[in-house]
Amino acid sequence: MPVELLTEDLDFTPECERALLEIFTRYDKDKDGALNDTELQAFATFTNGHNFSSTELEDIRTYLKCTSEGWLLKEGFLQMYSLQTASGDLDETWKDLEKHGYTKELVLE
Repeated sequence: MPVELLTEDLDFTPECERALLEIFTRYDKDKDGALNDTELQAFATFTNGHNFSSTELEDIRTYLKCTSEGWLLKEGFLQMYSLQTASGDLDETWKDLEKHGYTKELVLE
């Protein structure tokens, strides 16, 4: 049986947050705590099969927690998934987690 991604308060469960942060860390190649454009596009391409569009990048920079340079912070990465998951798109979040090697028990294979 799959583990829950969200608590009743629509916060991430500790297991889900741990998995998402591990994925973030994979793409933060320079280990500065933020995904620059190259790192973010590498995430998008692996996860979705294509880069984020210029409109999607602008939305990320406008609505999610980023550095002054527009690089996505860990908090912004979690925000992105929180918006997707809490809006009811659990299947898409599970697809992303599985694409990155996680089982329905949120164990990395």
